[in-house]
Amino acid sequence: TETQNFIANNILCHNTEGEKIAWDLYEILKPYNSNIRRMEFHEVTKRAIINAIENPRGLDENLVSAQMVRRIADRWVGFELSRLLQEHFKKPWLSAGRVQTPVLGWVIERDKLYRTKKGAVYVYMPNPEKDKRRLSVSWEFEDKKLAREFYKNLKEVEVKVTSRRNEEKKPAPPFTTDAMLKEASDKLRFGAGKTMQLAQELFEIGLITYMRTDSTRVSDVGIAIAREYIGENFGKDYFYPRHWGEGGAHECIRPTHPWDTEELRSMILGGQLQRLTKDHLRLYELIFKRFMASQMRPVSVEVSHIEVTPLLENKELPAPKVEKEEITAVVEDGFNLMTPIEVYFVKEGTFRVEEDGNQTPDSAMKVYKLVPLAYPFTQGSLIEEMKKRGIGRPSTYAQIVQKLLDRGYVIERKNYLFPTKLGKEVYSYLIRLKEAEKFVKEEFTRILEELMDKIERGEVHYIDVLKDLFEEVLRIEALKRV
Repeated sequence: TETQNFIANNILCHNTEGEKIAWDLYEILKPYNSNIRRMEFHEVTKRAIINAIENPRGLDENLVSAQMVRRIADRWVGFELSRLLQEHFKKPWLSAGRVQTPVLGWVIERDKLYRTKKGAVYVYMPNPEKDKRRLSVSWEFEDKKLAREFYKNLKEVEVKVTSRRNEEKKPAPPFTTDAMLKEASDKLRFGAGKTMQLAQELFEIGLITYMRTDSTRVSDVGIAIAREYIGENFGKDYFYPRHWGEGGAHECIRPTHPWDTEELRSMILGGQLQRLTKDHLRLYELIFKRFMASQMRPVSVEVSHIEVTPLLENKELPAPKVEKEEITAVVEDGFNLMTPIEVYFVKEGTFRVEEDGNQTPDSAMKVYKLVPLAYPFTQGSLIEEMKKRGIGRPSTYAQIVQKLLDRGYVIERKNYLFPTKLGKEVYSYLIRLKEAEKFVKEEFTRILEELMDKIERGEVHYIDVLKDLFEEVLRIEALKRV
């Protein structure tokens, strides 16, 4: 046939992974019809698809080459390091990789910080207003003995508000994959794997957009959905459209209809929508509220600058003043009607400080604790760290965390991740090997990503990159023959 065939990857478009998928399809179909073009669109809407059909393009070989380097590097490095571990530890299920192993190292380092304690004294101010948060301050001392002395001698605190100002507070952008995983971990106590499975099912049902994305961009269709919902529920004055970025392969994670969770429950009861679990609805509500808030007007708030001075019996002890800023009032509502913000109650004056259980309604409460230098990672905060350091991708975040759990390198207790004895031994073994050390540090991934960018721009040929990588990998292979 002389009719053009258009190959579309409607989710992963104009990035290396999507371009490689399109190229694979092209190679399969080329023997039957060589007149094949690439169709690119960034949202699954009639207008976007028609526009893509009317503006086809050829395949970008540089993007394809960059993706091939990524995949080959993952396999060369992962397979060689994994075989090395399996032979050394006599455990056939062990594995390592250019992303998995440095992430394991982060968990181990964070655990070391967690096991190193310092002394901390917390003071909680009186609060007669239940709808506002209680003001709290803390003092931390690496010398635990000094912290104890401070606690014993702390009898009063003086609270002053040195200034107040009105400030415009903007909403957070819509969810990307990493932000959704962290929020679901923090607020719902969902593991990354569970969150991605629930999101996948919500996507397949047609309730949310694609859940593997690092883009906050909102399409015109998304804007229209927000306009309808916000206008009907809060009034058009609260609608404040934002695109949160331009272009890119993906859109943000957002609802595909102006239906809140109450609407979904009604549709389920009416038989218009398949039954969803409680957890589906909880995750959907998180996505829905975050998106709608991102399309609402800012909140005008009062911000107070507060000084808290400790008054000690022993005047020779250090008594550092604590300064902090908190929101103390909402001046004009906005997105807070969808996602409430924390407002603090602050009362000026001098307050008696009593131990927990001994305080009166007018006195403050003090608590002494041993606290770690840092808390262990949760699944959500570990994924947030991966995003911040530029390791991993939206499609692999949950897989990497799950693999650490499945291999027995990491365990989860009370939502925190801790390294196991096996995890520490595996990481220690790899980091000590000069030939393998390069591949288990995050610097290797950063260098690889830079080379991929150069391949995409046509500045470096992918074969040259693979040749250099292969020579490095051969050194690992040589270790197994010694």
